[in-house]
Amino acid sequence: MNHRSQPSSLPPCGRALFVVLALLVPLTTACGDEDPPVNPGRVDTQVDAGGADASTSTPPDASCVGASCDGGSLPESPDAGGPDGGATTDGGTTDGGAATDGGATDGGPEKPLPLPVDLSAPPELLVRSDGSAVLRVGIARREGFTGPVTLAVRGLPSEVFVADRWVSEGMNAAALVVSVSERVGPGTRLDATLVATAEGRSTSRPLRLLVAGPSFSLDPTFPVVPLGWTDTARSLAVLPDGKLLTAYAISKDVWPGGAKGFVLERHHADGVPDLGFGTLGTATHLRPAVVQLLALKSLPTGGSLVAGTAADCHDNNSATPCTLLVSRHLATGMPDTSFGVAGVASAQFSANPCSGVKLLVDDAGRVSVVVAYLESAQGGADAYGVQRWEADGSPVAGFGTEGKMTFPLPASELRSDQLREALQRKDGTIVIAVSLFDGSGSNLHGLGFIQMNGATGAASWHVESGSSLHRNVVVDGRGRFVSLLSTYAPTYDVIVRWYDENGSRIHTSGGGSMPARLLAIGTADELFFDDAGTPYTVGRIEGGGGLAVVRFTQQGMVDPGFGTNGLVRLDSGLNDLSGITREPNGCLLARTWPEPGLVRMWP
Repeated sequence: MNHRSQPSSLPPCGRALFVVLALLVPLTTACGDEDPPVNPGRVDTQVDAGGADASTSTPPDASCVGASCDGGSLPESPDAGGPDGGATTDGGTTDGGAATDGGATDGGPEKPLPLPVDLSAPPELLVRSDGSAVLRVGIARREGFTGPVTLAVRGLPSEVFVADRWVSEGMNAAALVVSVSERVGPGTRLDATLVATAEGRSTSRPLRLLVAGPSFSLDPTFPVVPLGWTDTARSLAVLPDGKLLTAYAISKDVWPGGAKGFVLERHHADGVPDLGFGTLGTATHLRPAVVQLLALKSLPTGGSLVAGTAADCHDNNSATPCTLLVSRHLATGMPDTSFGVAGVASAQFSANPCSGVKLLVDDAGRVSVVVAYLESAQGGADAYGVQRWEADGSPVAGFGTEGKMTFPLPASELRSDQLREALQRKDGTIVIAVSLFDGSGSNLHGLGFIQMNGATGAASWHVESGSSLHRNVVVDGRGRFVSLLSTYAPTYDVIVRWYDENGSRIHTSGGGSMPARLLAIGTADELFFDDAGTPYTVGRIEGGGGLAVVRFTQQGMVDPGFGTNGLVRLDSGLNDLSGITREPNGCLLARTWPEPGLVRMWP
């Protein structure tokens, strides 16, 4: 008898096994290596309309939209789900239509070489919910490739739309418009891939979208005190990749035996500790000669500079030399031993620095520290000093004496002074901005500039005087000094003035009547800028009502068209903001008080 022709004769357990196997066959097919059905979606290639960052020609064949004309259409990624028709990727790189699994399949074609194109774009793009933003992409062709490429953003949900852009031959930049639906809430982070394809080959780089809420509202995903701060004696710097670096002196109450030195901590942009930095996110540097930190500066390499002082800088005795230590650190947090002695260079000035310390670095890697101090040799006169080192930490020859140049203020300058800002010009000249305050009642305030020749250190001094008090001076993205002033009584309005890299006043055209005072006297001390270089400040609303942001016009006056009557009110839970820092994606970080920590605001 042929039992195989009569399944009913199987024993009960055999029948059960047969049924189970029958059910598992389609399940293994669905969950195995076969590709799920592809939803092709809609692919729109946006042709550049011209300009310095756009293509000026159209694809030669409309059927090539979103794909290489000779390499076939690009299959859509099953998880893209978006209207832009994502390309199949593996590890963030498209393959021009060929399936990839880390290498060539058995018996199949070899994986094509990457497209010889380098893409440059910000790692994170800020897009407002129910709005759009422009992603500017640089395209560098190499290895003899000169042809057109197609740019696309893959891996986004359907609530985010980015049209592909075809970039013609000879164009080295393009702009992609990213639009986000209102259904995507503020604080959402979306990981995607920027892809360039041509001739059946591709290259890619990661891209993160950060969805923003209304202007100057708080980022709900970035809580107050995300870094665990318990005091305000911390320095903050934002690294080029958007990570946050903090530095603080070791507390004698925490470390046994009265240890001295400082600690570096690095966090991701969302405040989470970066465990790949130092030891689980922290790098501790025990240095007996450092008891206080004066400055922290991030470097383009991802490393940092730290300036600290020794104990002899805290006795307020102008006869005691003051030693400043500047250390350079690698991106790992460890000392850069190619600088100075084991990563540290030192400078001596005659007494305790009177105000802020500035760190400068030029394109050749030369490091300069700028300080204000008391000059004991001239009866305790206010003076300004600069110590310059080569990239290896040796003093710059010819600049002053052993790389150090000092400049006591003229004896006729009796006003109180404060170091505000410093910049280094392309020719190496260092320009220092000094605010001057007349406390005698004559209200003769001013802004002085010290210029030190980059080769010799030879110094000069010039002053612009007036009745307006310079509350803060910063350098904007164009290498200009920008000053926030309070005008003389009875109005006490806040205005802005620009100065060039030499400290010469830049007179802006236009004018108009001064608006009524909006912020309480003395509460506006910060300046920050948007992408277009427009200045803003923050302070307390006149007559009470919490904190608010004020924007200025290009003529330096308060912009009455900003917000409501020139003001945008901030979250009522904020009592004080300081140290406003702009992140690479445009977000704003600010210290809070009395709760020590940070908040992030949308621009």
